Amino acid sequence: MKIVFFGSNEFSLKILCGLIEMGQQVVGVVMQPDKVNARNNKIVFSPLKKYCLDNNIKLFQFEKLNKEGEQPLKELNADLFITASYGQIIRQNILDIPKFATINVHTSLLPKYRGSAPVQYAILNGEKVTGVTIMKTELGLDTGDIYLQKQIEILDDDTTSSMFNKLSTLGVDCLKEFFNNFDYYINHHTPQDESKASYYPMLKKEDYLLDFNAQDFELINKVRALENCYFVYYGVRYKVLKIQRANLKGKAGEVLTCSSKAGLIIGCKNGAVEILTIQPEGKQPMPAKAYMNANKFRVGDIIENS
Repeated sequence: MKIVFFGSNEFSLKILCGLIEMGQQVVGVVMQPDKVNARNNKIVFSPLKKYCLDNNIKLFQFEKLNKEGEQPLKELNADLFITASYGQIIRQNILDIPKFATINVHTSLLPKYRGSAPVQYAILNGEKVTGVTIMKTELGLDTGDIYLQKQIEILDDDTTSSMFNKLSTLGVDCLKEFFNNFDYYINHHTPQDESKASYYPMLKKEDYLLDFNAQDFELINKVRALENCYFVYYGVRYKVLKIQRANLKGKAGEVLTCSSKAGLIIGCKNGAVEILTIQPEGKQPMPAKAYMNANKFRVGDIIENS
């Protein structure tokens, strides 16, 4: 198979490596334009781009794929286009280029969790199972027919990062099955059941703020899912990287304990949570108990995120 691969991140890279290890002929990789680091104004190469450069894989970075990409991609005479976390809407003029189809490796059990952040929302919602869907890409947002699916358990201590590691392995397994039975799958695909469909929007900056008016399990799931949550205490932003349920009760947002022995425990809607790993603004992550040696918090204060 001559394949053009579309991706952007670490998950994409693992899928690409899996395709190459299978012996598929990747004739080109399409990814987003390089990003510029806001701190030093330098261009940042993604791991996917570094891999392509190191392995002499033809690389395309279109600003506007649907306008700029049509002719260069036609010249590759690909059998398949495969997308995995690409991040741009692909129009019909591009979808129609490959000989057989454009397919997508989607990290949910479609039709559930359509959208750009299915893993994060599955953890946010307390799901115990997710999976990978190999689907036919069409103009609708994750609405195309399904070729095959495999599921995987979400453990209580899984984060979005750990799930992406597992799902990348599962995604490669799905593609192996797809190629091993290519003639069957390319001609047998099942429409999605729209009555069971769910869509979740892109995450916004404000979604990462921890509101202690939530219940303990909601706060725990949020930290696991978003991995960059924060609260604001006396004007200082604190990232929360690890959290657990605590056997105390107080007002929502109330600092209940803040010592190197007892740690940092904060009240919430139905009890309290203990902050295990914290990252004060401008500093490295550290155990919250170690940070409490600095006496930066006071028992009885209410965290109002201001």
